[in-house]
Amino acid sequence: MCEQRRETGRSCVSLSLEVKKFINSEHVGDYVEFNLPAPELPERHARKKPLKEQPEETPEGETVQPEKEEAPEGESVRMHYVEAGTGEPLILVHTIGQSVYTWRAAFNRLSEYYRVIAVDLLGHGYSDRPETFGYTIEEHAEAIKLFMDAKGIKSAHFMGFSMGCAYVSQLAITNPERMGRIILLAPGGISPEMPLAIRMIDSTVLGPIASMLYGVRTVEGILSQCFFDLTSLTSEVASEYYRTVSDAAARRAVRYSLHYFDDTALNARLREVEQDILILQGGEDKWRSLAQAEFFHAAYKNACFAVVRNAGHLLHEEKPDKLVAAALEFIPVAMPGE
Repeated sequence: MCEQRRETGRSCVSLSLEVKKFINSEHVGDYVEFNLPAPELPERHARKKPLKEQPEETPEGETVQPEKEEAPEGESVRMHYVEAGTGEPLILVHTIGQSVYTWRAAFNRLSEYYRVIAVDLLGHGYSDRPETFGYTIEEHAEAIKLFMDAKGIKSAHFMGFSMGCAYVSQLAITNPERMGRIILLAPGGISPEMPLAIRMIDSTVLGPIASMLYGVRTVEGILSQCFFDLTSLTSEVASEYYRTVSDAAARRAVRYSLHYFDDTALNARLREVEQDILILQGGEDKWRSLAQAEFFHAAYKNACFAVVRNAGHLLHEEKPDKLVAAALEFIPVAMPGE
């Protein structure tokens, strides 16, 4: 019995150290650099361009042609990530407004079985906030593919959370050869059940104002709706969530990602996804109804669905043990030599 207590104590200390690793993740992760494609942004993103100049005549009567406008070049960006473990790659994709910090409770446990790579989406966490990036579903998915290219990852299993599931699904449609099995946690877009602070940021008119007023208290209010067990929400958790959205460029990225999150076309194509998919949702999720989960369950051809009891929207933070157990059952661990 005493030996069991000592073992439990060591486990608690180990978990505490694992969680601490994700605090100030900027200093424990790494970066990979790649070039974004030349921007072909929709009209809503495009900056106003100056009117084209007409040919001018010099006093000598010679015609001088205006300089030709150069084609836009792709922007070089750095994407931040945290990696651990060996085996088959498993890429973790957070939702809008988050960072790799959201995976702190499950990351090291998953890395005992897989090569786990948690990425900070562009504009989020400690990744760059590029000026030419459009923050659409398609562009976020393309950035993840470019990250894989830069890391030399031919294919990987994926785990996406909330709106991050759309980026994973988009990649599965456009680049199916890069995808293994997929775990989707509480998939879906902006819903009426989400707090006013999020829906205001999505607003074309009120978005800039809501973004400026987005402080640590706002973050605490949002997170309080995401946990079933509110003891999981500490001031430290709220502060770490706020840390990576406290600068103006990050808030701009969050606002654009929300505003240009249009999954209508994507949802109409979900039937094209061939990969095996596991959908998990917290039984006490205030933002996602079981009807929404059933929609995705029916939309994908090869999907199964399970409810995680006594968990809210952030089920991977509240119930990491159940998440890891589900992952191990769904994605068999490859043995050496296989």
